[in-house]
Amino acid sequence: MGKDTAELENELVDWVRKWNEQEADAVVTPETDLSGTGLLDSMALVGLVSYLEERADVSFDFATFDPHGGVTIRGLIGHCAG
Repeated sequence: MGKDTAELENELVDWVRKWNEQEADAVVTPETDLSGTGLLDSMALVGLVSYLEERADVSFDFATFDPHGGVTIRGLIGHCAG
């Protein structure tokens, strides 16, 4: 992953805020549970992962990803880093 992690986290936080048109009540941080708070549905998650892949030049392996413990930006980035 060629991008600075903090910078990438900030870009993904901005993406989530824009997706919700800043109408969500939840505060969005790299540790916010995006699915549990209702900030992202499954289609939005796919969009966020596509954005992550593009911005970080990585591939996301959906086959090994387990969203049942919650979906966070930091967790998505960590999953790509292996």
